[in-house]
Amino acid sequence: MTTPDALNALAACLPTVRTRILSYRDRRVRLTESDTIRVLILPVLEALGWDLQDVEEVRSEYRHTAADNPVDYALFLHSTPALFVEAKALGVSLDDRKPLLQTLNYANAAGVDWYVLTNGAAWRIYKVHAPVEAEEKLFLTVLLDDPAAAIEDIAATLSLLSRGRMQARAIDALWTEWRVDRQVEAVLDTITEDDAFVRLVAKRAAGLTAGEVRASLRRSGLRSFYPRVEAFMAKLDGLPDAASDGASISHAEAAPNVAPSPSDPPAPTGRARLMKTVEMVERGLLPVGTELTIKDRPNSTATVVDGRRVEYRGEVMSFNAWGCRVTGWPSIRIYTSAVLPDGRLLEALREQEIDAKNNKDDQ
Repeated sequence: MTTPDALNALAACLPTVRTRILSYRDRRVRLTESDTIRVLILPVLEALGWDLQDVEEVRSEYRHTAADNPVDYALFLHSTPALFVEAKALGVSLDDRKPLLQTLNYANAAGVDWYVLTNGAAWRIYKVHAPVEAEEKLFLTVLLDDPAAAIEDIAATLSLLSRGRMQARAIDALWTEWRVDRQVEAVLDTITEDDAFVRLVAKRAAGLTAGEVRASLRRSGLRSFYPRVEAFMAKLDGLPDAASDGASISHAEAAPNVAPSPSDPPAPTGRARLMKTVEMVERGLLPVGTELTIKDRPNSTATVVDGRRVEYRGEVMSFNAWGCRVTGWPSIRIYTSAVLPDGRLLEALREQEIDAKNNKDDQ
């Protein structure tokens, strides 16, 4: 997790960058793209904890394949690109769809999950593998040149791109919350038109008519709201800094109430002990030779070798090692990340066994 010192460094850097932006505009100084990178973008990346002098961590003009156009910067974790940064000159619009699509396609092919487009003043953060149109992949936008925006709020949002928080996958946890909230919000927006729900509220609120309840729901705007980044970060307080001591933070630490990884001891369920991959293969539920992919990673196909290993790009490795290799994450919940040929998650085989046991017990 990003340490207080790192957040302080970012909060100290941002006012300087904002002052430069506003000064250049007041004096009508036109910056080139390279100048924008040098005086506005790189200081922020450095304050975020990325070592600009380490070519194994930060690469400029990066090409995933020789045929690709270069991406301005690729930031690496565990020798795998984790974040692409594409820069434009200060004052240049970020709304051009063609370069956006191009870079998103490059990021997708490279297995990179996060992409930043910035002209130094605006920072747009995209979730590359979100299954929506390109513009809808936009997750967060930060406007450094907005005098009304508090530096503390900007720092809190941009800190999601810090090396420590990228390694701890804080941004992925926040994305998951936001995606779920957005779907729930869409449902809640229709609640006022749901006669059954309105009648239920009216029944439980003595003395109110259905019309009064419906009007009240419309006035109150029953819906879920986008979680404040600062509030989300507060939930991560107390976690170790993955960047500071080299320790990896698991999904269970970054996002509470998730299933344990295969290496964790099985938790009591009250229904049945959850199977591991070894048992799945032994029972024929996961035949040797089955092709698996990692969710939202189309070029991640691996073949089951036995109950503990898969073959990925000619190399035999554990299920978890494969998942971490594909995603670049320090750890992974393979049962909720690996996808079977029929589109189900590996977790479904566990549920299938539990359901079979329950049916047997009921007979």
